[in-house]
Amino acid sequence: MAGLRDIKRRIKSVRNTSQITKAMQMVASAKMRRAQELALAGRSYTAALANVFRHLQESIAECDSPLMRRAAEGKPLVVVVTTDRGLCGGLNANLFKEVLLRCPREADYITIGAKLNPQFARTGRRLIASFSPGDSIGEAEMKPILQFIGKAYLEGTYNSVSVVYQKFVNVMVQRPQLSELLPITPEELLSIAGQEEPSDTGRADFLLEPSPGALLNAILPLYVANLLTQMVLEGKASEQSARMVAMKSATENAKTLIGELTLEYNKARQTQITNELLEITTAMKAME
Repeated sequence: MAGLRDIKRRIKSVRNTSQITKAMQMVASAKMRRAQELALAGRSYTAALANVFRHLQESIAECDSPLMRRAAEGKPLVVVVTTDRGLCGGLNANLFKEVLLRCPREADYITIGAKLNPQFARTGRRLIASFSPGDSIGEAEMKPILQFIGKAYLEGTYNSVSVVYQKFVNVMVQRPQLSELLPITPEELLSIAGQEEPSDTGRADFLLEPSPGALLNAILPLYVANLLTQMVLEGKASEQSARMVAMKSATENAKTLIGELTLEYNKARQTQITNELLEITTAMKAME
């Protein structure tokens, strides 16, 4: 009976685990849809910026914004968009492989999400700050991160800022991506300006005050903020997608294990019944 009790206890434990993973799968699914909606909502803002850059194409090359200048000295800064929690498959492991493969060891690192912080210490990479904005990504959550990065770059501490994040392709596919955030290049802005087809309104002439250069200097910080926010949202959508898939797989594995344990229990129970019948038959024959 001790063996049967152990099997029943295991079945109950696995069933409870499957209920937890099923609930986590549903929560991750809801959060993934929310992150996707936020990422899609940001595209209209990007399109509006592209329209403005289109009107300023002739002034982009002459713009002397500090965000477009690379410091003569300083070292690289790498921002890594990771997660605060695990249970999302190999998402963080693949992201850290990208960091080890493509980012210089001498760079300083900032993490958005704390899950990979121990790995930076183990590999001897200098982690100078870590932020945990949570699942809600908005202006208030991004402001301290942007202020930290902008202040250090404008002071000349760093000559470039790159971002490593998981690019959301679809529910099943997320790819590690390395993109340069600063300095902004004229080619980058001209490329953005050419991404959207100009509308009838876009072809109209505008009077710009105080000047195209001043307008660019005012818009570029907004562009950087939007770019980093979109990368973080991509990372959040990737996190929830990976967690949803991992929890779905765990739930299915739990159901398979429950079936195997139930079969094992039934076999053990049948063996016990057979042994009891043999004992009864043997005892009856001995009494004859």
